[in-house]
Amino acid sequence: MGGNIVIAILIRALAAACLVLAAVEARSGQVQAATVWECYVYNPVATQPSVQAIQRLIDTVKTQTNGELEINLHLGGSLPIKADGITAAVSDNVVQLGDDGFATGTIPISAIIRLPMLLQSPQDLDKAMAILRPHLDAAYGKRGIVVLGQYSYPFQVLWGRKKITSLADIKGSKLRVTSVEQGEFIRRFGGISLTIGAPDVAAALDRGLVEGVLTASSGGGLAWHDLLKYRYAFPTSYVNSTIVVNQEALEKLPPATQKIIRDAGAEAATWATVEMKRVEDEITARFSKEGMTLSDATPEEIKEATERMRSYWDEWATKHSPEAVATLKEIRAAVGR
Repeated sequence: MGGNIVIAILIRALAAACLVLAAVEARSGQVQAATVWECYVYNPVATQPSVQAIQRLIDTVKTQTNGELEINLHLGGSLPIKADGITAAVSDNVVQLGDDGFATGTIPISAIIRLPMLLQSPQDLDKAMAILRPHLDAAYGKRGIVVLGQYSYPFQVLWGRKKITSLADIKGSKLRVTSVEQGEFIRRFGGISLTIGAPDVAAALDRGLVEGVLTASSGGGLAWHDLLKYRYAFPTSYVNSTIVVNQEALEKLPPATQKIIRDAGAEAATWATVEMKRVEDEITARFSKEGMTLSDATPEEIKEATERMRSYWDEWATKHSPEAVATLKEIRAAVGR
């Protein structure tokens, strides 16, 4: 009996001490609610590697900050933000974190990676992205945005609801592209291009607004392969995206948390590029087993397309800015093209 009384007294004393401690912490400002950020991505499919990369970033930040920073992920189409409006949404702090894959209108220099036939290998891509990075930092910085990292999809190849197994099949076809640069490639081979954000592509294919797309197996292929019958592995270009954060929101956080976000963003971007490259052939093989017709480009076709697009590279740069001209010159020297 006496032991139970002693235990009860100790429990009451401990409870009282906890209440006093909580009151002291509340008065001193040590007890704070978690900071909550919103993140928007252009891709509507949670299992797509670029979205998984962002989820990795979010999970890492939550773990390493002990839950002091929580980030809510919103898939493409779930918020009233167009795919090409993510730059503005992050700049205006509507969302604090974004995966900005349709920024060529607001950050024109980012489109240099997408010039058709300019980059023809992963090695070319690595060199070009390294050259581009400081230009991205400067352009986004003017909008109050910090670049955490940039990643790229594998080669964008041609997909169709109707037969497309050669460059000649582009003529007269209505094809979805992600930028005007890809659209120029389609135009030069007699096709009709439409720039459509990822959340709206399935409906456009289903309604016949477009008859095919430019994408990678590990990109839009995962989302739209049920609506497509042909995959023509012509390596038109790469498509890049940038993981970005609102500068003001970032700088309000403790320096240690800022570093966690920067490191997690850089890791997520690297992971996305590597993972999509890793699974590209595996996913393509699965589509083949499901009945999709696959065909490859010939060396002669690649040579023909390179020569046809070569003049466009300089036209594109001259139209944009002296910075674009200088950056293109540097990339061409680096890749020998």
